[in-house]
Amino acid sequence: MPKQLLVLAGIVLAVTILALLSRATPPFALPDGDDQAARLAYWAHWLLLPGLTLAAGVGLAGAWRFLDSEAIDGTPAPKSAGLEITLRYNRNTLEQLVLAAIAWAGLALALPHERLVLVPALAVLFVFARALFWVGYLIAPWARAAGFALTFYPTVAALFWLTARLAQPGP
Repeated sequence: MPKQLLVLAGIVLAVTILALLSRATPPFALPDGDDQAARLAYWAHWLLLPGLTLAAGVGLAGAWRFLDSEAIDGTPAPKSAGLEITLRYNRNTLEQLVLAAIAWAGLALALPHERLVLVPALAVLFVFARALFWVGYLIAPWARAAGFALTFYPTVAALFWLTARLAQPGP
């Protein structure tokens, strides 16, 4: 039970941070146009940041395997705890990135123009949260909770909001 309390503390920290951030006005430029193409270009532009978090993990895993004579063959269960954590980070980051890409594309198309700054705000938060997840995981498995929650909860909130909009009658 003590580990569950530590995880819960990480989740509470994440929710607190999200509540504070929800009151802020992100200082990002809006897209010049307001048509679908401009909105999707804006979304794709900001998807670069989460892509870099995955590239960092893949690059580190590759370097780790290259430098470790036992891991260079791509063994499914590496003996190095650091490499194993990095591979888990990569798997989870890929999962989170796919969900975020879906949610943010929907937001880019559905939000009022002046609220599109939410997309880059989510991208910056994603980078911070993935770093927190990775570092936390290297410290102790329970310490990744805040980073996980800061990545996952905003995406799920966006998906729920988009689903609710889809369920509403009208154009």
